[in-house]
Amino acid sequence: MEKKHVSRAEEEANDKAIKQVANMLQRPDQLDKVEQCKRRVARKKASVEARLKAAVQSQLDGVKTGLSQMTEALNEVREIKENMISVDEMYSNCGALSDKMRDIKDISAQHRQLAAAMENLKHLFGVPEEVAKARDLMKDDKLLLAHKSLTDLETSRDDLLSEQYKLENHSEADIKQLQTYFKEAENLSDELGQVLRKSLSKTITLVRKDSSSLVTALRIVEREHRTDMKMLEQEKFSGFLPPGRPKRWREKTMETLKQAVEDRVESDFYDTREADKMWLVRHLEILRKNVLEDLRVVKFLCVPCFPPAYNIFQQYAHWYHLALASHVAKLIKEGLEGNEIISLLTWLNHYTGRDLMGHFELGLDTNRLPPLLDDNVSEELMHSYFTTTKQNMLSWTQKSLQQDAADWRREASEPETDVDGYYRTSLPVILFQMIQQTIQVAETISDTLKKRVFQVCIEEMNKFVRSYAEAITSYKDEHFQNREFPPFYPLYMVAAVNNCEAFTRFAVNLQLAMEKGMKGGIDSSEIELLQMDQDDSEIDGNPFLEGENVDPLLQFRHEMDNVAQAACGFLLDEVFMDLQPHCASLFQKAWLNDRSGVDTICVTVEDYYTDYVHLRPKYLDWIMREAEKRVIVEYLRAILGRRMKLNNASERLQAGEKLLQEQQMLSSLFNKLSPSSVRSACEALIPIAEVIKLQDKSMMSLELSGLVSKYHDASAEQMQALLAIRGDFSASEGRELADELMSGGRDSYHDQDNDQEVRLFADVEYTVPTGFFKLG
Repeated sequence: MEKKHVSRAEEEANDKAIKQVANMLQRPDQLDKVEQCKRRVARKKASVEARLKAAVQSQLDGVKTGLSQMTEALNEVREIKENMISVDEMYSNCGALSDKMRDIKDISAQHRQLAAAMENLKHLFGVPEEVAKARDLMKDDKLLLAHKSLTDLETSRDDLLSEQYKLENHSEADIKQLQTYFKEAENLSDELGQVLRKSLSKTITLVRKDSSSLVTALRIVEREHRTDMKMLEQEKFSGFLPPGRPKRWREKTMETLKQAVEDRVESDFYDTREADKMWLVRHLEILRKNVLEDLRVVKFLCVPCFPPAYNIFQQYAHWYHLALASHVAKLIKEGLEGNEIISLLTWLNHYTGRDLMGHFELGLDTNRLPPLLDDNVSEELMHSYFTTTKQNMLSWTQKSLQQDAADWRREASEPETDVDGYYRTSLPVILFQMIQQTIQVAETISDTLKKRVFQVCIEEMNKFVRSYAEAITSYKDEHFQNREFPPFYPLYMVAAVNNCEAFTRFAVNLQLAMEKGMKGGIDSSEIELLQMDQDDSEIDGNPFLEGENVDPLLQFRHEMDNVAQAACGFLLDEVFMDLQPHCASLFQKAWLNDRSGVDTICVTVEDYYTDYVHLRPKYLDWIMREAEKRVIVEYLRAILGRRMKLNNASERLQAGEKLLQEQQMLSSLFNKLSPSSVRSACEALIPIAEVIKLQDKSMMSLELSGLVSKYHDASAEQMQALLAIRGDFSASEGRELADELMSGGRDSYHDQDNDQEVRLFADVEYTVPTGFFKLG
């Protein structure tokens, strides 16, 4: 086959050569150039052969190279095969190495843990400094920098805890130790959160003045929110969640903003009905303006500051709707009268109109807003019910009080006592049974009405306090006109005082029953048990004794306690009417050698004490402290009234010693009758006695400074009077010494017992009050 192809090629070459020769020798003159043509053809042939040889040689070299590479590849494949066989043999022998590598794995984990510690070493050693630095930044309102410091601390803590958590046998003790070490970081986080929430609670005000502060707070909140999401996502894979995560600052921010809205709605202090008949109209108009203005601020100023995910304008509109609904319910609960109901319904009808929620600038879809209050005619019935309830309460309380006051004047019997021997009357039980029955009737209508009626009852009881006080005062005045009548005046006055405490106890328990949703009421036996079981400290420790403008229940308890103290004052007035002639004889010349005055005082106080022991402990302690104070004030009035002048050192010494003896007698008496941990008023006579009997006049300044340091109400004029009775100080000397003493300032005499300071000298300046309080 190959020969055939070769012979064909030769034939084609011969044919081509013949044609080429024929072309070159077409004319006779071309025969002369035959040799030249032969040479040209020979050169071309040589060139072609040279190129052919080069191509063939190149192909041969490539084939040789390929063969050599194939040989090397074959050798390498054989070598790899042998190595693979060796590797298989090695792997077959590695089965037992995993147990031997366990220690190395633990060392490797420890190494990672130590590496993390090394990376966070700066923060580990600088936790206190970083915390202090962050707090300083917070004080300077550099919240972003403070948050960066907090983030660095938390990152270091989380890295270390994560490495601990990765250990198969991680130590809980180590984890707790790390958490304890970074405890201040958690506290710092809480503090920063509080600062942010405080700032966010003033969003409406803040965005008007400095929106950058609001944006800063929101940036920090969003950073923490993203960190929460990141940590929760990592927990799905690693099972580790850092302590304190998720912080939920975004959710807390929303709660803070909502609470701020509620506080904003409740912040308007409106006038009472008595002060302004149009109080509700004014209040609702103020609410409308405030809500509309706040929503406009949110729409145009807050929306650009808040992330879109907050949907802040819609949220604020929703919050204001809820807050207004709550506030309207509160107004109705407090009780409204005819025109006020109309004013409220009118305001509710315009709530979704263009003057408030339907304002064109807000762009709210008011159709999606539920009504603030169901339009129900039952509101008019409730109003009628309120009116009737108030009238009935007024009638019941007045009739019950008149009956009780008539019982005070009975000549046949003493007041009844409870199981502990304390005098009482049935008035508190009767009144609170009436209240309980009224609330039970309201409960059959609705729980909401029940709560409203409860408030009405407490308000009526606040009015009753004044009537009760007037009845007690009238009872006292009647007795002082003829002290033989009523015959059991002290005992019934004691019962009236104890009733005050019963009133407050029943009010507290009634409120507890309301809060617990108690049904069926409290019968008289249960009320009596509540009275007996209740501890005195519950009333003593309550804040109703301080401040005004509190809720009606606390106001009731506060005023009733004032009535009790005033009644105790009336009891003491009678004691000191008996003691008046004996007090007038104090610090007279005859007094120096006569002890009948103090003996009579002690016997009289002790005699009246037999009636006072039927007082409840709280008021017994008070009346005995007040009795002691009044006795000492009488002594001070006698001493400072300059009833006698001591002419020599002997008389001064005798008067001082006499005063000390009577001080000991009085102190012993009152400590026996009513032990107390507070400073005794009797102690005031000790420094006065020392001043009177002092022999060295040069030491007088020291003695007087000691007196003034304990009794800050002592005046310069009183110190002059005290020096005057000694008889050895001129008026100018006394005035100079007193002025010098007072010019030093009271602060220099402030002592550690100032919280128990007893005011005595101020009462000497005036007539001892007959004991009543300011009502209203």
